Amino acid sequence: MGITVIFANGDEAVVPSYVLDYLIKENKITAFRRTDGWVRIGEDPIRRSQKPLQHPGARWNDFLYKRS
Repeated sequence: MGITVIFANGDEAVVPSYVLDYLIKENKITAFRRTDGWVRIGEDPIRRSQKPLQHPGARWNDFLYKRS
């Protein structure tokens, strides 16, 4: 699925969704379009990358219900 982005030089393009995190991390884009509108990098909230569980081998369900 393609995502519309605006590059730092002002060009607009559709890129594959799997490249979005890379483009954000490398400061290659200034904005991207979600279904509910444009997201401006550095101004609007964007999701953070998922972090691995604290305990290797733990299941997500264990993490949610068996907190210490």
